[in-house]
Parts: sequence; structure tokens; C-alpha cells
Amino acid sequence: MDIAVLGVGNRARKYLSCLPDGVRVACLVEPEEIRLRQAAERHGVPPECCFSNSEDFFSAPHSGIEAAIIAAPDLLHLPLAMACVERGWHVLLEKPAATSDHQYRMLMEAAMRAGVHVGVCLELRLHPFFRRIRELAAELGPISRIDHEEHIGPDRMAHTFVRGLWSRKAATGPIFLSKCCHDADFLMWLAGAGVAEEVHSRGAITRFRSSCAPDGAAERCVDCPLERECPYSAVDLYQRRQEWISGFDVPEGQTLGDVIREELRNGRYGRCVYHCDNDVYDTQTVTALLDGGIRLNMHLEGTSMREGRVTQIIGERGMLLAESGRVSLMLDGSIVAQEEDDYSSLNDAPLHAGADAELLRDFFDCIAGGREPAASLRAAYPGHHLCFQAGD
Repeated sequence: MDIAVLGVGNRARKYLSCLPDGVRVACLVEPEEIRLRQAAERHGVPPECCFSNSEDFFSAPHSGIEAAIIAAPDLLHLPLAMACVERGWHVLLEKPAATSDHQYRMLMEAAMRAGVHVGVCLELRLHPFFRRIRELAAELGPISRIDHEEHIGPDRMAHTFVRGLWSRKAATGPIFLSKCCHDADFLMWLAGAGVAEEVHSRGAITRFRSSCAPDGAAERCVDCPLERECPYSAVDLYQRRQEWISGFDVPEGQTLGDVIREELRNGRYGRCVYHCDNDVYDTQTVTALLDGGIRLNMHLEGTSMREGRVTQIIGERGMLLAESGRVSLMLDGSIVAQEEDDYSSLNDAPLHAGADAELLRDFFDCIAGGREPAASLRAAYPGHHLCFQAGD
């Protein structure tokens, strides 16, 4: 099967590393010349099938393409997916599928008219730890409440949502949609819920603003006398630890060290987290009433020093607690499952502990078998809808 890939950044590179046998990258679309060239070399795509913009790509004839993977910036997800669907191509679409309820419904209707499948990259449905949570939660009987916390972690928060490409609502959308749509999808899937009712949301920028800057903090980390003490130091993150650098492109004739030094001195990722132009929340709480009277409480926390998710589910027969890759189930006052359900070794496993590869297998199997992907547009709608209702 021949596919097109629109956007070959970090997420697309991970998906392409685990393409199933028989799937061939026929066309690439990417405005960054370095990324386009490297992807073309890696997947054997000839120059005439490489495009620096979507207008040229969609203007060219592509008789053999059956599907597309879209991993472009968030605001391009809808127009690119619509263009692919209108050509009769199946689409695997990076989350979020759209940035508004109206856009999401428009894409669903277009896919139904075209008779094509659109799968959304919501890997938690296929992650072994989260699948196990869902299996054990079924033993609780009717669920009355779900409490879910997501701690983004200092590195991810600083890199992505303060300094990075998801730091401004106008460019990407609200943080709850961009970061928590997969959490919302998992929880709605777990609860078997339809559209949430009585959704209430409250968020704020509580830390990453100029009024919270320590005395003496400089505009850039390389100039800051407090850099060695700061948990958000860009020098420590990118230069000393060399983490979160997979998105730094290295031009010919330069080294990764050259790129990091230039970024720290002049790029967006070298800025002090208290002196950026971010406007997405760093903390947000969303509550909702689900089917059957289930009360859902979700909290996004971007200011704590921890990273990970904590989920507590209360049902008629007991309680489930999932945290740091471990899940405990207490039924009728007794712990019945704990040590045997330790998935902590998967916390840092590549490709979301194999869920990315499973996502790709599921999508292409669905095309061949004529069934819906695990996270189809229809199935993923309740989680996205909750995020739309939560707003910014």
C-alpha cells in the first residue's frame, strides 16, 4: 500500500519507524528542507515525490495513494485531513483531530460521505498499562467517580508549553485540548460514556509569567546567574543532559553542539521560562457529569516537579488506583490485584511501550478489513468534545 506523509517531524518519524510490512511511503510533504531531505533518504522517496508545501502536493496527480499519515502542526490537521478525505484516502491523523466541535463534526461527515476511515493517534487505548486499567475497572461494578491528574513534568512543560510550539493558543489551541485530549479519550472510553454534561473548567497561568521570575533572573538561561539552581534551565536540559533535542535539525557542515549553542543564545528554546510569550494555562481543573451519573474530575498540573498520571476510580464494589505504572484494585475492602500489575518498567519504553506500533498495525489492518480503527473519529468524539467544552 502506498501512503503519503504530511509533516515529518518527531511524531511522524516515530510512526514511520514502525510501519507494517507492505506499507510504502510514496510521497512526503514537509516545509523544513532538512527534515524533508532526511526523510526522503531514509524511506527512498524520489525528489519528484517530495513537496515543501501542501498546495503543490495536492495539485499533483497521485493515482496510487490509498492513505495518508498527517502529523503537521495542530491548526493544519483539519484542512489537510479534509483534502485527503475528499480524494478518497484513508487518514491516520495526529491528535487533536480538530480545534473546535464544528470542525470535528465537519470532518466526521466528510469521511462518512467519502466512505473512508479516519483514525486518530490516541495511543493510550493501545498501551498495555491503560488497557489493563480498563480491564480491572470493569470489576468495580457501576462506577460513581473518576479522579484523574496529569502532571506534565518540568522538562516537558518548559520545552513544549512555555518555550515551545504549543505555548500560544492562537497557534495551536488550548493546552487542555493539545495535552489532555488523549487522557479525556481514555477516560471516556473506560467509562463507556457518551457526550459529557455539566462541564465546568477553571485554569490559570500561575507560574510561568514575568511576575513570578526570581530576583536577578536574566532573559536567557546562558546569561542567568541563577541558571545552576533553576529546575527549568535550558542549558541543563539541552546542553548538559542533552534531552528534548530530537526536534533540533542539524544543517550540513554543523554539529548538534553547534545547533544547541545557537539555540541557547538566539533561539526560542534558550529563553527564561518566566520571560516567554506563552499564554496557555499551566494548571487547569475540569469537572463533568457523564452517563449513569459518573462524576469525572480531571486536573492538569504543569507546575509540579513530578511527571505522570494518577487515576482513581470508585465503583460500587471498590476502588482502583493507578499511578507511576502500577495499578491496585481493592474490592470489598481487600486488595486483590497489586504486585502482579506493575507496568513501571514501561514508563520510559520507546514508542509509548509499543502502542505507536500497535496504532499503525491497527490502522492498516482496518483498511484491509473494512472495519473502524480502535480510535476512529466516531469513537474519539466524546473525549474531544469534553476538551472543546473545557475551553481555554
